[in-house]
Amino acid sequence: MVPASPIQIRPLRPDEADEACALARDVFDLFAAPFHGDKGRALFHRFAQPAALLHRHAKRYATWVAVAGPQPVGMLHIHACTHISMLFVAPEHQGRGCGARLIRAATEAGALRPPLTVNASPNAVGFYTNLGFVPAGPEQASDGVRIQPMRHPGPLSAGAAMQPAL
Repeated sequence: MVPASPIQIRPLRPDEADEACALARDVFDLFAAPFHGDKGRALFHRFAQPAALLHRHAKRYATWVAVAGPQPVGMLHIHACTHISMLFVAPEHQGRGCGARLIRAATEAGALRPPLTVNASPNAVGFYTNLGFVPAGPEQASDGVRIQPMRHPGPLSAGAAMQPAL
């Protein structure tokens, strides 16, 4: 058996946008898509296209990746330094703290600053709750998309940020 490559967390390089977006779409389709309507799934797939992601970088967005060897295994897309727009981790790396490490690394680098917000898909509410996020209103549905607005007043504690996702 080949040992697993250690995971490196860092800002996305433009040449990694295709792989990071493919990861986001694949993980969305596996875990989040069942909670959303056809229109919502199509909307997400348009949002998670490499050209759209890189275009948003010029408009107050940043993206971080978790990389094992040459392959992105996690991605965090941030808007305006306070809002988690996308967070996806490859299935084989879920439950090992990869998502929390992405959030922590971006926070420590100043790319993500409290108070943090996220519009969590129903399947991700438990993950964010484990990190200390709390609902910021009732669940909402619009255009085939279901979200739970959540907020974390920050700062994210080192212990909470390192807890594995469920």
